[in-house]
Amino acid sequence: MLLVEMMKRKIQIFGPNVHDVGYRPWLTDAAIDAGLNGFFASNRMDDKIQSILVLAEGDEDSVAYLERFVRDNTPELAKVDRIDTESFTGSVMPLDKYAAINTSSQMNKAIPLLLSMDGKLDNMNGKLDSVNGKLDSVNGKLDSMNGTLDSMNGKMDGMLEKQDETISEIQHMHEDLINRSDFRLTRIEKDIKTIKTKLSLR
Repeated sequence: MLLVEMMKRKIQIFGPNVHDVGYRPWLTDAAIDAGLNGFFASNRMDDKIQSILVLAEGDEDSVAYLERFVRDNTPELAKVDRIDTESFTGSVMPLDKYAAINTSSQMNKAIPLLLSMDGKLDNMNGKLDSVNGKLDSVNGKLDSMNGTLDSMNGKMDGMLEKQDETISEIQHMHEDLINRSDFRLTRIEKDIKTIKTKLSLR
């Protein structure tokens, strides 16, 4: 049976923004992809500079893969200044154990955030209810205005009807006046003729 020689490496990542950017979960995924046997990652401060200590254990190809990957890639929000690597002779935690601990740690960090988000959502729902109440009030006022406009339109229709009736009455009065005037003029003309006739007879 061929024995595979195991090797261990210590990798240190330095930069102004390597903490709280998801670096350790990102490194854990990379270690799983590399097929490592042992892995550990921890946030550190070195002379007020953020750093991450990484311990890796596995066959030569797996460890080399992780080292190349870490040098060529970073999490999206991370800012890295330099990466140091060296041999390591101490013990390294089994990868599956570290992955379980890291997952639990990340969940513990997420719980307060989720609770805070839940509170904010409740607050937003309260504001939305208030906005909906205001919209209902506005709609009620619009309905009232529409009712007032309908009433005004009804009154205007009534006024127009009365106006039509008044115009009709005036037209009838005008026609009646014309008829009466014609009648009187005809009568006056007859009277004048009668008078002339009588005067001429004398």
